[in-house]
Amino acid sequence: MSFYDNRYYYLNKTFLSILGQWPFQSRLEGNVMVGITLLFICSLTALELLGLITGITNLSIIMENTSPLLINSLILVKLINSICNKYKMKDLLEHIEQTWKTTQIGPENEILRSYAEQSRTLTIQYAFALYSAGFFYSMMPILVSGIYSLLPTNETYTARFIYRLEHVLDVDKYFNLLMLHTFISVFFLLSVSIAVDCMFILCIQHVCALFQGIRYKIGCIRGSDFVILKPNIKNDEAYHVIIDCIKSYKRALKFSDLLSSTYATSFFFLLGNVVISLSFNAAELMMVDNQLDEIIRIIAGNVAQLIHIFYLSFTSQRLIDHSSELQNEIYSSEWYTISLRSRQLLSFTLMRTFKPCQIRAGKIYVMSLENFSSILQVSISYFTMLTSIQ
Repeated sequence: MSFYDNRYYYLNKTFLSILGQWPFQSRLEGNVMVGITLLFICSLTALELLGLITGITNLSIIMENTSPLLINSLILVKLINSICNKYKMKDLLEHIEQTWKTTQIGPENEILRSYAEQSRTLTIQYAFALYSAGFFYSMMPILVSGIYSLLPTNETYTARFIYRLEHVLDVDKYFNLLMLHTFISVFFLLSVSIAVDCMFILCIQHVCALFQGIRYKIGCIRGSDFVILKPNIKNDEAYHVIIDCIKSYKRALKFSDLLSSTYATSFFFLLGNVVISLSFNAAELMMVDNQLDEIIRIIAGNVAQLIHIFYLSFTSQRLIDHSSELQNEIYSSEWYTISLRSRQLLSFTLMRTFKPCQIRAGKIYVMSLENFSSILQVSISYFTMLTSIQ
């Protein structure tokens, strides 16, 4: 049985395998699943783009087709980035497995288990939230029509398709086929986001566990009541603990840098895409004559995007916080009771902790909760601009 078949990482393995992005699956299986995923995502994108191009003179069609196209392009970038950086993801997973193998007992193992359990919980919550939003997004035409058919009224309710295509082909004639295609395509779109983002969450939780383990070891540094400034190096226990902390700190920094470089490109594209897409969706509610099913669909799409960017910002903020907290741990340690050589090592480590680990989008933008609020502010600004041209 694979190491990743355990309770903590099985879901991540399953999500990535569905898309052919699990680094340890066979090449044939991976290529087949990638092909199926691209087939549905690209075919949905092509239909939405066709509807936009042929109805480019209609403001309503522009508003209703642009937003899903932006979301599709974001998902495609995520998938392509994952394919291109598959070897990096494999390195990250191998590092995680190696850490577990070298830390099988003791408090550090308990820390790993605690953070891995948190990762599992975040994965379940994130997947449930996005799949629920996707269900309401794609199934609203059928659900609302079904509800109206059960109501004691003679009025008929004609649900509109989730994107504008009626000026290209007879949507009523092919409604069921188009809905089936859309539902499957949305499933793959959401699965890409869930698989790739939950892999990111998994790695963030792991590196946070590494920093927490270092904090624990620094907190265990103890000198003697009678301070010996220059003891024999073999008898200097604090010195050896600090050396171990420095080695662990270097591994954590290397892991963090590799993680940041893996997602830098896709996150850079994500930020601009989300701002524009949220603005278009919000403006669509104000500028277009929407029915009940369309209103619910637009709200579901916006909620999914907000959950998406919030989870990425939240977990990135955890990395910043955990790497910064090492400063306080070093300050509060009993550094005044250890040898001079140990104090020097500890001071060098303290200097490095002044620069917290960060996840950067395109090496420019720092992913954090503070900047998440900035994204919302910019989205509102663009929304205001779009509504002003009505």
